[in-house]
Amino acid sequence: MRKGDTQEIRRLNRRAILQSLRQAPATRADLARKTGLAKSAVSRLVEELLEEGLLEEGEVRPGELGRPGVLLRLKPQARYALGAELGVEGTVLLAVDWRGEVLWSQEWPHPKEEGVEARLEALKEAVRPRAEGALGLGITLPGVVAGPRLLFAPNLGWRDLDLSLKGFPIPVAFENDAKASALSEVFFHGEENLAYVVLSTGLGVGVVAEGRLLRGTHGAAGEVGHWTGGGRTPCRCGRRGCLETELGLQNLLAHHRALGGEAEDLDTLLALAERGEEAAMKALAHLGEALGRFLANLAVAYDPARVVIGGRAAELFPYLEAPLRAGLRKAAFLPVHQNLPVYPSAYGHLAPAVGGASLFLARFFELGGLWAESPRRNGGPYEEVALGFRHGFGA
Repeated sequence: MRKGDTQEIRRLNRRAILQSLRQAPATRADLARKTGLAKSAVSRLVEELLEEGLLEEGEVRPGELGRPGVLLRLKPQARYALGAELGVEGTVLLAVDWRGEVLWSQEWPHPKEEGVEARLEALKEAVRPRAEGALGLGITLPGVVAGPRLLFAPNLGWRDLDLSLKGFPIPVAFENDAKASALSEVFFHGEENLAYVVLSTGLGVGVVAEGRLLRGTHGAAGEVGHWTGGGRTPCRCGRRGCLETELGLQNLLAHHRALGGEAEDLDTLLALAERGEEAAMKALAHLGEALGRFLANLAVAYDPARVVIGGRAAELFPYLEAPLRAGLRKAAFLPVHQNLPVYPSAYGHLAPAVGGASLFLARFFELGGLWAESPRRNGGPYEEVALGFRHGFGA
């Protein structure tokens, strides 16, 4: 047996127990049966987890041969992480517990000309009084993120920035907003083949194939908003005809005004749609149909099992769904893609920040709750190895 293998086995066994309890409460006997571990091993590890405050005991349930068993479940809010989105319109900060419940959230706008340093400083001040007990802070951005660098965020006007931070009271990690959101779907819902579409000011996609996030050589996989076509509309990336100039929600507002509407922001347009205003309904139907055609192309490119719509578009989904599905059925390449499952994110516009928090929550489970145990064989602590700083989360 190599040095460190005993600790590795303990970690894997704890992970098996925690993952089983994520699905449903269970007795010790249930856990032994589901995980394949010896009952003595399950009892020992359960006692560890109870002492650490990760589990709690519930009601007594009749067991096999009349032997009662005590149900075990994950203790609510026993562990949580912070997530933040540095978006185009503003900043979102929230906390998510390891069961996926948003504990609190706050949002604030910012001047368009405000730079990354000022926004990170404001975020640091907001995090500081809420940092105690958090596993870490995952920060998402609408751009190409490669390790500790932001290569390009066109809609923010940021390029080639070092994201290494000092002075944050908890560990910090950065990720693209769509990729983080896709990873959160894998973590909270278990889907191993999906495309997560973030549609707000811009358009981005996070693709998970067989449980692994697609990144590409430079982290640019999924930047589909910058696919170019025959259009000539200038894009904030400096080119013309990028797809997000047609599908971005700023174009939705422009189309609404072209139809005689007067909405200056999405909240106003949504309120008009709720009242049945004709121009708002037409603009949303047009966007929905275009989004359906886009998903037909996405299905050919990545063949996902389902698509999740996030960003502000998730809040518009009730108005987008029917024309979206009609456009998808009409444009689908394969018959099976005509009925591709498409759903709005359960977290709405908070999804990118939830994705940021899930980066740390997923790693906590991956480590079996041994967040900062003794160094592993390579000499680095668990978090350095498991968080994958060299290649990024989910590499």
